[in-house]
Amino acid sequence: MHRHLPVLIVIAAILTGAALPEPAAEPVMAQTIITVTPTPPRQLSAPGSTPRPTVAPSGALANETARLLEAALERTSAVSAYQMNISIRAAGTVAGARSAREETLMDYTGEYNGANFAFVLRSPELLRQGIDPTTGITAVRTSNVTYAVGPLPIHGVTEPVWYTIGADAPSFLSPPYRLEDLLRRLGNALPLAEMTRGRVETIEGRRCTAYQSGADVTLAALGALGRPLVPPRATNTNTSLDLNIQRGVVQLWLCGDGMLRRVQVIAAGNVRQQPSNMFSTTVLIEVSQLNSRVMITSPVQTRSLRRTPEPTVAARRAGPIRSAPGAGSIVGQMNAQDAVIIIERSADQRWYRVRAPAATGWVSASLLSVSPAVARQVPITPNP
Repeated sequence: MHRHLPVLIVIAAILTGAALPEPAAEPVMAQTIITVTPTPPRQLSAPGSTPRPTVAPSGALANETARLLEAALERTSAVSAYQMNISIRAAGTVAGARSAREETLMDYTGEYNGANFAFVLRSPELLRQGIDPTTGITAVRTSNVTYAVGPLPIHGVTEPVWYTIGADAPSFLSPPYRLEDLLRRLGNALPLAEMTRGRVETIEGRRCTAYQSGADVTLAALGALGRPLVPPRATNTNTSLDLNIQRGVVQLWLCGDGMLRRVQVIAAGNVRQQPSNMFSTTVLIEVSQLNSRVMITSPVQTRSLRRTPEPTVAARRAGPIRSAPGAGSIVGQMNAQDAVIIIERSADQRWYRVRAPAATGWVSASLLSVSPAVARQVPITPNP
């Protein structure tokens, strides 16, 4: 009996241990996944700078960000009196530049008060409209009358002075940008809930915070602003080449009064199939004088313009549209049967300045069907 006692004790201990409850397991900590927006490191502080990396918001924070930005877009869009400056700089043909060297593609200043406006626009792209890019367009509209500084591709507007164009003005004398339209298209293109808070800056005496998105939305933002990146065609195929955005950011600057006062889009990269084909573009929009007393007044001295019907003729043959008669650079292509408006003609009647669907410029008289009666209606330019 005593020999079996140790064995019984061991068995009892085993049974007792099996009856005890297992110790509680260690709690498993929830894993938090943080998505980092691929924006460049913080370097600069002025407009055109590249912001620091930010962390995408989630949950309630994302909803609050979307609510704030949607309210700001709506409130700013409703403003009827304001000033807006737009600067577009680019390098590389993908971004619309002529070469790999950075150049200014647009310099625009506009003042708005309801239906009245005044703006100055300079851009090399105006050459296609028959307008000198260096002088650009200077126009004012008030009390339903448009005024503009010549010379312009309009009958009789040949001198660098103010002209009274009248109530019926060509479309190029209307502002190319309006705040309401820009913000509406931009708001539709951006993932507002995913935008993150960036740096803080004082604009017009107000504390403003940059809300930003990364490189993945720059293409959509540029398209919404009317400045899409256009990849070149491959040499032996009709398939467009892919763009590689190596650095990009979209910023909306929200100020303490709930208004947006700055929009900036930066994109730089290359074509994937052609890594040496580099490009960059920066679009900067600055809005000021929101709901202030923006006064639009007519010029003090203007030259009256006797508007005559602009003759329209059909193109007999296709051919180039040039910036000047003879050896001028080609700004567009006229197609056969295009309806073109004749603006003026050279003294020798060998060249006509026309407003065609593709561009405004000079074409050879041999490309047009102009009757002698119509030719007599066309003003002669002394020094084309």
